[in-house]
Amino acid sequence: MKHILSPEKEIHLKKGFLFFISTTVILFTQFFAYLYNSYLTTSIDWIGWLYYTLSASGHAFLFTLIPFFTLYLPSVLFTRFYKTALTVLFSFYLLLNLLAYLNGIIFRLYKFHINGFVTDMVFGANAGQIFVFNPALVYKSIGVVLAFFIIGLILLWISKTYYRKIHLKNAIFICIFFISGIVTSHIGHAYAAIAGKSSIENAALSLPQFYPLTANRLLLKLGVVKKEDLYTDNSEKNKHNVVNYPLHSLETDDHISRKNIIFLLVDSWNPRTLTPETCPNMYRFSRKSENYLRHLSSSNGTRGGIFGWFFGISPIYWKYFEIAGIQPVFIERLLQLDYDIRILASASLVNPPFYRVVFGNVKNLRTETPGSTPFERDNRITKDFLAYLDQREQDTIAHSPFFAFLFYDLPHAIDLPQGYPRRFQPAWEYADYMQLGNETDPTPFFNLYRNCTWHTDSLIGCILQKLETQGLLENSVVIISGDHSQEFNENKKNFWGHNGNFSDAQIHVPLLYYYPGVIPGQITHQTTHYDIIPTLMHTWLGVNNPYSDYSMGQLLSDSLRPPFHITGSFDNHAVITDSVIYEKKTAGRLIITDRQLNKYEGRSDARVLQEAIRFKNRFLKDK
Repeated sequence: MKHILSPEKEIHLKKGFLFFISTTVILFTQFFAYLYNSYLTTSIDWIGWLYYTLSASGHAFLFTLIPFFTLYLPSVLFTRFYKTALTVLFSFYLLLNLLAYLNGIIFRLYKFHINGFVTDMVFGANAGQIFVFNPALVYKSIGVVLAFFIIGLILLWISKTYYRKIHLKNAIFICIFFISGIVTSHIGHAYAAIAGKSSIENAALSLPQFYPLTANRLLLKLGVVKKEDLYTDNSEKNKHNVVNYPLHSLETDDHISRKNIIFLLVDSWNPRTLTPETCPNMYRFSRKSENYLRHLSSSNGTRGGIFGWFFGISPIYWKYFEIAGIQPVFIERLLQLDYDIRILASASLVNPPFYRVVFGNVKNLRTETPGSTPFERDNRITKDFLAYLDQREQDTIAHSPFFAFLFYDLPHAIDLPQGYPRRFQPAWEYADYMQLGNETDPTPFFNLYRNCTWHTDSLIGCILQKLETQGLLENSVVIISGDHSQEFNENKKNFWGHNGNFSDAQIHVPLLYYYPGVIPGQITHQTTHYDIIPTLMHTWLGVNNPYSDYSMGQLLSDSLRPPFHITGSFDNHAVITDSVIYEKKTAGRLIITDRQLNKYEGRSDARVLQEAIRFKNRFLKDK
């Protein structure tokens, strides 16, 4: 610093730096308390604690670096308002630590960091019925503010008294130490994510606004982890489980008439195509099934849609279940009952890693389907399943019932081969996303999508015909639906496809439910993906537990519903009521709209949000 800065500027720079580092230590202490006081404590071993200590120190350094680097440093270097600069730095210290303290309380109570849901619970309608600010609480809040104010004054005194001990070399050393924590946290998490080091992954959940690195493909390419090792059981997984799933051990009756169970799922299935023209085979099947007209997915994307379907709980739990290696109780029950399980997916089961999150205990799982295009792979899974049914028919030996899951991808890809007939016109030859805008006529694009869906319907029609021809429908449960929908700007907000919002245009999907003795009809009450597993477990698989032990849903036939539906993913999810969508963005911001994505003019309901938060968190262990 000498010979570059004036003595006066050097002194103030040293004072500010010491205050900045001292603030980092205080903030780190608070971050450390997050994990210590959280529900994650029991899932962390010494490696996880070491990782978290380094990560928390680096994360605190980043938070406090921002005001120091952007405000204090320029003021000292380019002005002479030294006292003002230090006052501003002190103010940021106070605000930052108060927010960190409040966030710690929120994390302990609700198991997530401050986000839009929390602020709306505090300031929304009926908030006073949830947070009663009695005199004792007010006095305590004042005490907390005074405590941090006094700590700040102490840090100021330290910085003014001991600034002479700061030299360029030890300043560089201190910065290198904290930066090393930042680098280590990301590199460590990248390795943990692919190697299944659950203690590290769990620890990372405790830090606010922390988005650690994952680099699965790169690490596989470099040979850090071998691809074959990804398919092996990780003995470490269940050591660090923070989830109670199921809440109680399953009570079962094995003396049941076991039915074949068949899931036919269409990726990105828009319910407007379930018509005699576009999907004649599935439409005919709907006339002999229970046809649920208001069925909502657990997400607007494939990962969450499939997770919610098979687990019966919100995909907000994906990370927890992936880390702990927890399998769906539905799959476990099928294995217990000796079902022959056939998983035939057009798209890869490796990314997202359904092969281990959903089907980890399924033997001889096919993770990839041959074929260079979704069109070819959809044809292939149909051919393979038909061949499987023929093989079973030819087998004269008594065999177990089967469970089949076929997942079609063509309506998601929206890509037909050249020369394939386009029944619905006018239609694009291919999905030209560069043409899409709010004023774009959706008809040609939607007709291309309809042409793709028509082909998928023809494949599913072959399966339904085979099931009927072989007499299997008499002893089978068949469910046809989609993982999520596909929007074609239905809301006139320039949304196309999925993963963009949580309106019905992206989460409303058809649902056809066929079973022996079914009384066909259209069902008008709202249902969700969370209802599939409890319906099957209770009705067909001999599970006697309350549905709430292993699901956020209920029987499909139950018309009495909670006042909300939770959908989305770990980072971006929504609470949906009859008229309102509360969407929490990845960074924590809350967007409130009506069901058509228009700005909501009414007041939010804090009680509903609090009920939804508690409802979603009930599968997480307490400390």
